[in-house]
Amino acid sequence: MSLEEKELVEKENKSGAPAVEMAIKILTYLSRYRNKNRTLAEISRDLNINKSSCHRILKVLLDYRLVSYDKTTRQFSLGSYLIVLGSRASEFNDYLKIAKQYLKELAETTKQTCVLVEPIANNRLVYIAKEEPEAAVRITVSIGQSFPVTSASFGKCYLAFLPENEVREIVKEVGIKQFTDKSITNVEEFFQSLEVIREQGYAVSFEEHTPGVFGISAPVFDNSGSVRMVVSCIGLASSVNEETINFYADKVKTTAQKITAIFSDM
Repeated sequence: MSLEEKELVEKENKSGAPAVEMAIKILTYLSRYRNKNRTLAEISRDLNINKSSCHRILKVLLDYRLVSYDKTTRQFSLGSYLIVLGSRASEFNDYLKIAKQYLKELAETTKQTCVLVEPIANNRLVYIAKEEPEAAVRITVSIGQSFPVTSASFGKCYLAFLPENEVREIVKEVGIKQFTDKSITNVEEFFQSLEVIREQGYAVSFEEHTPGVFGISAPVFDNSGSVRMVVSCIGLASSVNEETINFYADKVKTTAQKITAIFSDM
């Protein structure tokens, strides 16, 4: 048995479907804005996937138009058929249709960019819906953009409503990255901030993830009482004060409660 075959067997024993898992990792990797165009060597290196295995998986994804390939730059990127799948998934998710209506109302009320965020496994969060206000100056985000679960108001809000032992495992695995000089990187201070979020029912961050940007987030729960996603409004930190923060927080919490009610009816 070759070394590559041994590696695949070991991975299969762990996951049960190593090729599928690697394909998902590749698609998730390419979905990050900074990785939107990557060579085979870069994908193989960054994901720690055997180069020949990575090439075979990319070829299959290419055949199904889940990735595309530029012969000039020799780079892979997400494929056109993912647009079809994303649109179809959106059509099939009735809860998301209704949630988007509430998100639009929130954006119109706050005049800020409003988003819905869902977890990818336990280590990252991803934008699944957005509504941007009709304003000359506003924050713009991309659907599918992802970021570490320990970052910004989104991540803190999501983690605050998970069991503490689970959160400590996630923090241990993911770490707490310092994005700006206002990021909370001390572990105990980070957990103290989660306690405050649980008590008040929402999270606030000022320039903790992106300079000049604030975020206010509230949790959305499913019908079992587990946190399912996070609803947030984000904008320029220079445009808010204590009064507007309280106003936004109230509106975000109300929207989160409305979306939570969708799950109770499912």
